[in-house]
Amino acid sequence: MRRTNVSSGTPWETEVAYSRLVKVGRQIYVSGTTGTEPTGEVVSEGDAYAQTLHAFQKIESALQEVGASLADVVRTRIFVVGMRENYPGVARAHKELFEQTLPAATMVEVSGFVDPAMLVEIEVDAIEGVARAAVGSRPRIVEASFEPESDLAGMLRSVDLPVPSDGGNVRMLKAYVGGELVGCVGYERFGSSAVLHSLVVIREAKGEGVGRTLVESLLATLRDAGCKQVFLVTADTAQYFGYFGFVPVEHGSVDPAVLASPEFSAYAPGEAICMRYTLPRRK
Repeated sequence: MRRTNVSSGTPWETEVAYSRLVKVGRQIYVSGTTGTEPTGEVVSEGDAYAQTLHAFQKIESALQEVGASLADVVRTRIFVVGMRENYPGVARAHKELFEQTLPAATMVEVSGFVDPAMLVEIEVDAIEGVARAAVGSRPRIVEASFEPESDLAGMLRSVDLPVPSDGGNVRMLKAYVGGELVGCVGYERFGSSAVLHSLVVIREAKGEGVGRTLVESLLATLRDAGCKQVFLVTADTAQYFGYFGFVPVEHGSVDPAVLASPEFSAYAPGEAICMRYTLPRRK
């Protein structure tokens, strides 16, 4: 997995040899961060609340450099000098920032830091994209259009897939979370049969149910339209589609109109697995 190091330029990072943030895959680890300027000067001496906010601002800046935010934080660890007198300010700042996401948190008292004016030091763990998995973030599914400069066109081009043309037979569904396009899936009708293709989910949203919601929405759309069966051809995702009820079928048992489609004609018999899903009758 790829590793990314982020520095914030404080003198201690060079002196001790550490990074402000390390990201490995989607996992993010932020080093102990204090309310100090890049020069090492402590801000708001004697004010635990202000130092806590300043530390979290530095943490947020580091997270943003790797495409994450405070909403992706899953754990905070806070070290405080003088717990009795400084706890209220630290707790207040933490609540203001995390009241909606509620990360796991630990706060412990320590005897002191490298600079006696420091009252608090904070480290966090985060997972890139986890904010999308919050309660109520089920993807919103909409019908797609195919303007050349649309967000969908950009997504398809990014994975070397063709952009359908308006007026053609291909239809697509798009998935949005929090206003961001996170995935899409396409289909083409051939009488009572259909072909599923072009299922795309952005890397940051994988494992969060986006693909499942897209496929289930597509199957429901085709069922309501009176389709009887849905086909797909795949070289490496047969197990995934098997979870939805798609089953492998022989090339010769595929609807001839489907076999002639661009999706299927790109593969010779034996190069990929043909799969079929039988749609339940409409009630």
